[in-house]
Amino acid sequence: MRGQTGEGIRLLVGNLIIFTIHKNGIWLALDKQLLDKMDNKRDILEKSENWHWETEEYPEYKPVPSRNGYYVPSKDDSLIWPIIRDFHYEYITKVAKKYRWLNIRSQAKHASDLLAYMRIELGQVIPNPDYGYLSDASIIHDIYEFNMTYTEVNETEREAIVQSRVGQGKFREDLIRYWEKCAVTGCELFKILKASHIKPWRYSSNIERLDKFNGLLLIPNLDSTFDNGLISFDNEGEIIISNLLSEDDKNKLGINVEMKMRRIEVDHNKYLHYHRQNVFKWN
Repeated sequence: MRGQTGEGIRLLVGNLIIFTIHKNGIWLALDKQLLDKMDNKRDILEKSENWHWETEEYPEYKPVPSRNGYYVPSKDDSLIWPIIRDFHYEYITKVAKKYRWLNIRSQAKHASDLLAYMRIELGQVIPNPDYGYLSDASIIHDIYEFNMTYTEVNETEREAIVQSRVGQGKFREDLIRYWEKCAVTGCELFKILKASHIKPWRYSSNIERLDKFNGLLLIPNLDSTFDNGLISFDNEGEIIISNLLSEDDKNKLGINVEMKMRRIEVDHNKYLHYHRQNVFKWN
């Protein structure tokens, strides 16, 4: 979610606009499914002078359908605000379950005070934006470059590709289903396991960025050493350890020559070859 923009104040979940302070009033997205089920409350909105529907269609809203309109607060709207609030929060809830990642251009404009206000006003717990793992400037640069380059990619695919850069979304889910645990150690503590690309995301095609065979599910120490080219794997899945790692480093990191990938298929080979040739550092 984000706060202030050059145009006013806006609330986002993922890449979808939910709330905007607008010259025509407060623009709000309401949950269409709930509206369709509750005709009596929808009729109250229809008759109110403090609410009017927006007729413009938004194709990007199709994954989580909404009906949008403008609310103009007044002293006489105590009846319709609770209705708007319920429909609005239902939509926020559904979108938040589907889209957790905050748009890259929105992160710097996020206003935590607005989020706190919305929590109080709605009387609900609204999740914080999920971009804590975007601290690495190279990640931000990669995603920005992707958004500027691949303008024709549809929104669903774009979301999946962007999330794959930070080891989230469909890419991570596919790796969890495939590996079921750490690809090397067998650790099953999913909350600490990292979804890592074998061929780096930056140099992969969009297809490769989402390919489960271009990914390893790893414990953090293996993920970091793999990404930094301090370990790799051969086509049989046997670990290759860089001479840059001292014996002391290896012991402290829990890395040893007996390690190997728990499973390996021919589809992994081209990605492992790329990693050995372009990422791995012998010394």
